[in-house]
Amino acid sequence: MAKGAQVSAALLEAHQAVETANQALGTAKMMAREFVASFPESRQLIVARSFGHVLVQSWWRNLAGFSGPMAELREHIEAFEMVELPPHAIDLAISIGEIASRFDTETAAYEIGLIYTAMLPSEHRGNYGVFYTPPALTERLIELVTIAGVNWKTSRVLDPACGGGAFLAPIASRVIADLGKSKPEKIINNIASRLQGYEIDPFAGWLSQVALDAVVLPIAKLAGKRLPVLVTVCDSLRKSVDLESFDLVIGNPPYGKVKLDSGVRELYKRSLYGHANLYGLFTDLALRNVKPGGIIAYVTPTSFLAGVYFKNLRKVMGANAPLVMIDFVETRKNVFDDVLQETALAIYKAGENSSSVLVSEISLDSDGLVVSNVATVALPEECSMPWIMPRNQSQGAIVGKMAKMPSRLADWGYTVSTGPLVWNRHKSQLAFSPGKNRYPLIWAEAITPDGRFVFRAEKKNHAPFFSYEAGNESLLISRSCVLLQRTTAKEQARRLIAALLPTEFVEKYGGVVIENHINMIRPLIDNPPVSAEVVSAFLNSKAADAAFRCVSGSVAVSAYELESLPLPSPKALAPLKKLVAELASKEAIDAACDKFYLRKA
Repeated sequence: MAKGAQVSAALLEAHQAVETANQALGTAKMMAREFVASFPESRQLIVARSFGHVLVQSWWRNLAGFSGPMAELREHIEAFEMVELPPHAIDLAISIGEIASRFDTETAAYEIGLIYTAMLPSEHRGNYGVFYTPPALTERLIELVTIAGVNWKTSRVLDPACGGGAFLAPIASRVIADLGKSKPEKIINNIASRLQGYEIDPFAGWLSQVALDAVVLPIAKLAGKRLPVLVTVCDSLRKSVDLESFDLVIGNPPYGKVKLDSGVRELYKRSLYGHANLYGLFTDLALRNVKPGGIIAYVTPTSFLAGVYFKNLRKVMGANAPLVMIDFVETRKNVFDDVLQETALAIYKAGENSSSVLVSEISLDSDGLVVSNVATVALPEECSMPWIMPRNQSQGAIVGKMAKMPSRLADWGYTVSTGPLVWNRHKSQLAFSPGKNRYPLIWAEAITPDGRFVFRAEKKNHAPFFSYEAGNESLLISRSCVLLQRTTAKEQARRLIAALLPTEFVEKYGGVVIENHINMIRPLIDNPPVSAEVVSAFLNSKAADAAFRCVSGSVAVSAYELESLPLPSPKALAPLKKLVAELASKEAIDAACDKFYLRKA
């Protein structure tokens, strides 16, 4: 066989081996989840950690492959409760560890982390926002901070939520590569003096340390010296640390709303507005622990870009460590398990004066990561305002036009509020037939995908009428308005789905009740400069939808983001007003709206 053919055959065999291992891990993860789920939820965390302990033991045993002090598995950093597993569970954990040893260290640690998180009770996982970072995104974030100027030979690095070692392990590999000609002992000392991780979960913190040990194992064997413990098991948000001590703060902080005690709320009050989200707190934490000129690099949801609850965080970051680069992850599928938010890789630079941001789009395919440069955009002068960003190349020109638009919804004469009825608080008042003191109940399904209002209640638990009682005055809507679906996803054909609530319908029944999955766009004055018919037609246009996608960072179509959306002036709407009055086709209206955002008039 020719040498080239031998290489091709070897590569094919290696690829097939990886595919087989991936399939085996997928099956094993499902079996591990089913095993832990067979226990009461109160015991699942302990069982998951016990299973993970055996798994890591097996992985390390297959990885080390030699005897001696350097080949010993790291003891737990902080003790965690464990139970004795049945023989079949031990066998399963051992087999997973053996399979994991066939992968590179970073991939193996990630896969072990996925199996561990899959076994966690859903409430625990949700409370702590546990989602481990795919290696492809880790690699890209490390590439971005390298471009931003991090020196891997000298920089001190902190990961304040280091579960599984997703960043510490590959950064250690990077340091080893850059110090390749140094003596083994010097490399060990270098890594020991510059890398630090914090982790609240004692098992995940131990896994992070073991992943670091695995990366440096060949060097440690040569040096006859192993790493000290570089991971501290602690609550990062409450840990007292020296300020401005790291050149790089990097990681995938936990996500999710969280209730704060008075002490933590006081500590982070500068960046809080309303509900607190864990990743927002961790962004403020990073700012407190990065040196002037240092880099903050996070994998986070995109909701910080425009959400009202992040307005103070945007102000603090814009003033002290503005965003300089951001990658938008093109799809949510196969990125994080059970995550609905859109994902971004964000790079901030402490003390940076520039307000320009380099925007890219990344996608994951079978060959790895594909990066597409999108645009360079400016942050707003008032940094608390939404940071309008194109998500892909087609949106670059739109953002340029939006930056020059002076009007907002208030200039059109409208405000946005949420439908006032939270239906499950009034279950006894839902009615399936009309009657005295019963008003139509408007659900999101009344807004059709093509922009029409159709009175209907067809989904489970939905009733078409609401029995009005004393004290329900705030629930009754007695004036026509524009209805807009309040929850849509980026994968949908349209994010903005609107319909005009007809005046005749409201007058027929004397009022309606609107459920809170609907936004109501209501006039501020009796005769607004833009009619409700024109508002509805505009919102249903392709151009308005494309513009909103440059503002919105979550599945929620929020009132704050709608009211912040840059709009053409009421005067510029004259051609659209004429088309709406003439009952023009959807195509004609789309063409007219395109001129505002998508092409020259």
